[in-house]
Amino acid sequence: MEERIRSLGRTAWALVGITLVLCIIGAIGWTIRVVFPPLVLAGIIVFLANPVVTMLHRRGLPRVLGAAVTYLAFFVSVGLLGLLLSPLLANQFDQLSERLPEIRKDVEDQIDKYAERSSEEQEDWFIKIPSVKEIEDQTSGNDQDLGDQVTTVRHAVVRVFHIGLILILGPIVAFYLLMDLPDVRRRCEELIPEASKPRVLFLAHRLNQIIGGFFRGQLLVAFIVGCMVSAGLFAIRLPLWLVVGMIAGLFNIIPLIGPYIGAIPGIIVALATKDVKAAIGVAIVMVVAQQIDNHFITPFVMKRAVHLHPAAVVLALLVFGTLGGFFGLLLAVPLTATLKVVGGHLWRRYVLGVSVPGLDEPDPSGNDPPEEGVMIMP
Repeated sequence: MEERIRSLGRTAWALVGITLVLCIIGAIGWTIRVVFPPLVLAGIIVFLANPVVTMLHRRGLPRVLGAAVTYLAFFVSVGLLGLLLSPLLANQFDQLSERLPEIRKDVEDQIDKYAERSSEEQEDWFIKIPSVKEIEDQTSGNDQDLGDQVTTVRHAVVRVFHIGLILILGPIVAFYLLMDLPDVRRRCEELIPEASKPRVLFLAHRLNQIIGGFFRGQLLVAFIVGCMVSAGLFAIRLPLWLVVGMIAGLFNIIPLIGPYIGAIPGIIVALATKDVKAAIGVAIVMVVAQQIDNHFITPFVMKRAVHLHPAAVVLALLVFGTLGGFFGLLLAVPLTATLKVVGGHLWRRYVLGVSVPGLDEPDPSGNDPPEEGVMIMP
């Protein structure tokens, strides 16, 4: 009993020390946070492209050529897809631009109508809706002096510059990582104490499966959902059906809340170009696509990926989305799954003192423990 209490005490102090170290690392990371978005993008690219580069390397192609071929194939595929879809997209945008004055007039008439009704005494409205003229007066920027306008423009230019750097530096860093990944893996393994190496490699193998499976699976699911939504919107004759479908597929990458965000543009287009019935049709298409995704596509594609309770996913999206914006939403699930795997392993090993399936005993799920030399990185 006394030995058990001592063991719990050592574990508690170890957790305190780990928490302190994590706080210090977090403070340093917040100071240099500008470097993280390119690294995050590079990591996602590595997880997606490394299986292809590794396959080409096993067939005798040097990794540098394998990474170059993978990049070239991606850009050629995107270029060909753009050439195939550009006439259709241009036609849809031309149709929308022709109807834009009419749509704008209809929207302004509806706003003025509701503004007039909200200002009448006999109408019991909780808020007063401003008219179009009042909105234009408030947003015209007449109260902004030249200095404020220059500051606003400067902030916008800096923001665009940062996004451009992320999109340029991310693929470059990913290319170098893909090229030197075996050497990086070997150097990382050399830093691990020999006694802890099997356990660290075991966790690295599990995290590689989870994170890599999540990103590759989400990308495939997003493509399938985008195609389904586009086909459904084409069936109900919605303008810009292809653009709206691609947006819905893109936002489907974000679990749980992504499909609802992706439905908003379609409903707006339906209300602006057609009527309420069209908006209801868009909502039906989105719901049907999500039901097919939730019950058939995602369980099949993501069967080896993360398994988190929906409440944990919602809380993770809220926390990481607040801290990291879009990148936080994108990484919320894999980061939470990482904490779950590592935290669960440490708790079972050092607090409960029980064996770990797949490491100390055969894994009932059938996953073999990693062999010597398994990649720490994807």
